Amino acid sequence: MRFLLHEYISLLKEDGELDSLITDLLIGMNLVPLSKPQRGRQHGVDISAIGIDKEDGLKKVFLIAVKQGNLTRTNWDSGTNSVRPTLNEIKDTYVNIAFSKKYQKLPKKVIVCTNGVMNQTVQIDWTQYINKNSENNLEFDFWGIGEISQMLDEYLITEKLFPEEFQSLLRKTLAFLDLPDYKMTHFYILIDKVFEIKYKQKKKVLKQMRLLRLCLSIIFKWSQDIENIKPSIYASERSILKCWDWLHKNELLDEKYIFPEFYKLHLLKREIGITFFNKVYDNYRIQHSIYRYSKNSLEYSLTIWEHIGILAIIGLTEMKEAQFNYASNSNKVDKATEIYLNSGNVIAETLNHLIMLNPPSNYPEYDEHSIEIALALKLFYSTTKFDKAKDWIYALSVGISDAFVIKQFFPLFRTNYDKLVDIYIGNEKCDIQSSMLLTLLLEWSIILDEKLIYDSLKKTIKDNFKDVNLQLWFPEKETENFLCNSDYSANSGSNKHSIALYEEMKDFKNEIIEEKEIFNEEKDFEFIKVGYDLIGHIASRHYRSQPLPIFWRSLIKNEDPLKKV
Repeated sequence: MRFLLHEYISLLKEDGELDSLITDLLIGMNLVPLSKPQRGRQHGVDISAIGIDKEDGLKKVFLIAVKQGNLTRTNWDSGTNSVRPTLNEIKDTYVNIAFSKKYQKLPKKVIVCTNGVMNQTVQIDWTQYINKNSENNLEFDFWGIGEISQMLDEYLITEKLFPEEFQSLLRKTLAFLDLPDYKMTHFYILIDKVFEIKYKQKKKVLKQMRLLRLCLSIIFKWSQDIENIKPSIYASERSILKCWDWLHKNELLDEKYIFPEFYKLHLLKREIGITFFNKVYDNYRIQHSIYRYSKNSLEYSLTIWEHIGILAIIGLTEMKEAQFNYASNSNKVDKATEIYLNSGNVIAETLNHLIMLNPPSNYPEYDEHSIEIALALKLFYSTTKFDKAKDWIYALSVGISDAFVIKQFFPLFRTNYDKLVDIYIGNEKCDIQSSMLLTLLLEWSIILDEKLIYDSLKKTIKDNFKDVNLQLWFPEKETENFLCNSDYSANSGSNKHSIALYEEMKDFKNEIIEEKEIFNEEKDFEFIKVGYDLIGHIASRHYRSQPLPIFWRSLIKNEDPLKKV
């Protein structure tokens, strides 16, 4: 495990990563942070903390300067950001002005903390400096990558918390990470083992959550190293879902310390998503670009649908960040909100390019591709790209009709890859029995108040699929128990079937409005009540479960995208 920590730490950036990890480490050492890491230094100090020094048992103030990489002759005394000027600034300025009388008399320990090592060429300079400047109330220390790995192993990743079985699962995950078809099996088992014990004590709960975040961070860094971020997307989804499920079932969500810690996991997932988006951005804007990474046309189609769902989640995450900032700023749009809104808009535009430049996006293979359609349409709606949503629904209507007329193909109601292959090569015929996908498109045409699209869908169904059983899945109260750990729509809820296809769109709309009051159990789900509806979107995509109707039926009346569910 020490080796994994060593390799992970070596990949961290100074700002926002290494300093954040050091803060967690200090907390694990029972040291209380006095200041949090932020952009730029406060007279040389990145992090300050107070507590008992394990080396001599004395209460001290710890002043930490975080640096990246090795400590060499070059960065020892060349430039204002070098180590020696930083130490001088801490000694001459920070120590004298930063503390109240309460802390002024306590001993100060200045620590240079780096994810590298101290080169032999600078060790003499370091020794001379600390010998000359150390006093009764001031001492110096150096934490390199070896010391940090050791302390993490001792204070955050204890053998009881991270036994050999956990380490083995993490090693296997990293070993298989670059295999194209790897399903993250070992990491999923690891997550389950992390959360198989129920805790109530704050310290133990936080340790479990931080352990998960550390493991996910290691997976993310390895993914970046092998230039394949997609495994981290799936790992982050499972991490968020399992952590929420554990907190909910252990009745911990009401604890004040939980959401700040959970938000850190959310931010890590967001960072993974944005990293993935930045990596694939250019490919999404080139026609048929995904095809060159596919073995055949069927794989191309399934890959496109996968990417639609991933990209939609990334965009919805940005819009959720905009909502968080909007709410915390007294419902006013500040600079941070504008940044997230702009990011969500860029991702929605890119999603539209992906759809337009890759024809398989108009020809769903499975009925369960309603999951990706629901996510993408929600993003288009949230970013007020109503025309993009309308154009795609119409294109889907035409595509589904053409696929049937030309190839006698209709999206498979039961997801079965072998059967899909047999249909593609002509060994089997397609069954046309039921569809939830068509129902979703009909309801979205009503949400967007687009009668022409509704009539087009109605004509397609009557001309080609007159015997199709239109269905829609609704959750029940117990669905929340399955939502974050399995295919919840297979294990709970009920289907409305034999849905009537009304001649007039207004009649269909009136039925939806009536049903909203009757079939709306999800409004009482915990993640909906606290405003973290991303859980529902992530669970639907990750477990291949039917989307929750509240996510589109709540939009039957046009609302401010920053205030709606």
